[in-house]
Amino acid sequence: MENQFVVDLSQRIYPGKEVNFPMELDLRDAAESMPQLQYDSSIWYKIGYVSMCTHNGTHIEVPYHHLEEGLDIANFPVGNLIGNLVLLDFSSKTIEDTITLEELQAHDSEISAGDIVFLKTGMDKIFRTPNWADYPYIALEGIRWLIEKRIGCLGTDAAGIEDILAKNQPGHVTLFRGGIPLVESLTNLEQVESGKYIVFILPIAIEKADACPVRVVAVRKDGLAAMANR
Repeated sequence: MENQFVVDLSQRIYPGKEVNFPMELDLRDAAESMPQLQYDSSIWYKIGYVSMCTHNGTHIEVPYHHLEEGLDIANFPVGNLIGNLVLLDFSSKTIEDTITLEELQAHDSEISAGDIVFLKTGMDKIFRTPNWADYPYIALEGIRWLIEKRIGCLGTDAAGIEDILAKNQPGHVTLFRGGIPLVESLTNLEQVESGKYIVFILPIAIEKADACPVRVVAVRKDGLAAMANR
């Protein structure tokens, strides 16, 4: 696949430098784990040990994050995490503004069942700052409407969707009760266009995990078509 057809929508993770959730990478000689290996100092052979939060970087949250009976990362249907990209631009919003039901409904004709709906707020620019958790939030009735539209996944380039003053995370709980996962802290959304990309969100299949860092990739449909016709 040619690079001009592919856009990486994921934040990089920097070991030892994350400001929100700590992440450490310890590179050790491979022989520490596998003493049977035969190699000398001329060979670079390392095995890394990672300590991190399931919410590091760009990550996906599934119902088990807030619902004890909800699906975890390993059991959430991966087919729901591949789909047509619908990009909604709310970059005019400021911190603590509301994305209203009416503003979402203005895009009704663009959204079909199974679509991956990403919200562009521009808040990825503050991702690695002390204010990383500030963002405009989605009105609860707007979340209910997205559930009724039967979207496959909701995502945002902000750190969340929740009204910071609300108790018990009603936005998350409502979304997860509707069976819809949430991707937070996307980036590079200015490089993609609504309806022209297929999105792939592929977490590691970890049993009993509530969330997982993900590499979110958008591939242009015409690029996929060119590959299919080779």
